[in-house]
Amino acid sequence: MISGLHASPIFITFYSLGFALSGLFFSQLMGSLTDRGYPVKQLFIISVLALFLAGLAFSFCHRPVEALVIGIFLMGPGNASIPLLLSMIRKHSLTSGLNATRLNTQMRSGVSIVWIAGPALAFVFADKFGFTFNFLASALLSAMTLLASQLLLPKSKKKVDTGTAKTAQASKAPITGMIWALGAVMMLANLSNNMYLTIMPLYLVKELNLPASFPGFLLGATAIMEIPVMLAAAHLAGRTGKELLIMIGFLFAAVYYSLLQLATNMTELIVLQFFNGLFFGIFVGLGISIIQDALPERSGFASAFHSNAMRTGMMAGNGIAGLMAQLASFKMTLLVPLLSVCCAALLMLFVNRSHSAKSVQ
Repeated sequence: MISGLHASPIFITFYSLGFALSGLFFSQLMGSLTDRGYPVKQLFIISVLALFLAGLAFSFCHRPVEALVIGIFLMGPGNASIPLLLSMIRKHSLTSGLNATRLNTQMRSGVSIVWIAGPALAFVFADKFGFTFNFLASALLSAMTLLASQLLLPKSKKKVDTGTAKTAQASKAPITGMIWALGAVMMLANLSNNMYLTIMPLYLVKELNLPASFPGFLLGATAIMEIPVMLAAAHLAGRTGKELLIMIGFLFAAVYYSLLQLATNMTELIVLQFFNGLFFGIFVGLGISIIQDALPERSGFASAFHSNAMRTGMMAGNGIAGLMAQLASFKMTLLVPLLSVCCAALLMLFVNRSHSAKSVQ
């Protein structure tokens, strides 16, 4: 926006806020619609269609205000695509007798692979061919996804007649305090991760005087490591339980953020990525399944709720990172992720004990 549309820095804030709030709204709306019986495949296609139109619209965008409208009314609905996909996976696993946790982690590992390649390719293409090429490429990928969805995904029908009362009852299943607490756990854990992602590169380059390329190497190494960890976590969860395993993941995060305060050279930082990869692989691999298990009758709402909790944590982490960096050093700011993940672990422990006590009763 700054380079191509000459937008002011403050406008980026407005765009980011509008885009984020729109994503929260549409994700929750479409998730609730699936629980009321609307075909999840059709909603998913609508969401991907919004991404396709956004890619085309951005390629012809010439003013910042146009980008804002596209971000709110097209990218917002497009943000619902991943929660809807997670809801489809949940429903498919239940009807087919498959392990939902393993299916979720397999899908999420695919997202991680895209995150490894996608941003790097986007910067390369933007540098060589310009921003318009990137937007048209994203529209093409969305069109391919639309075609594949229409041809490969099973048909889903809206529930009517005898299923209407049951569907309505399921869509009104209460959102208990435990659900909100689990959402807070996901928000706090993702807050810690996004604060770390924001501050860590600045800390390594500005305060430890390490090469500017080194933070990118660390992030890539962690991303590669988290994929097998996700898949392994799905297998282990059946033996240990998801809640216990995710608390162990938070413990790995606390160890990592603590030792990060002591590491001063590249070798130490590379070794520490072992703990970071274990934490994030377990967290993103099991988080969605924990929320869905807590709301088995409302998989659409649960998937959107998890995604929105993660997105809220990301927004809060980025905001707190900027504020703390103004008030303290980057090294001191990296203590906030440690505090946040410890709070997530304690809250998860409380939820787990409360659930166990109710089960006994």
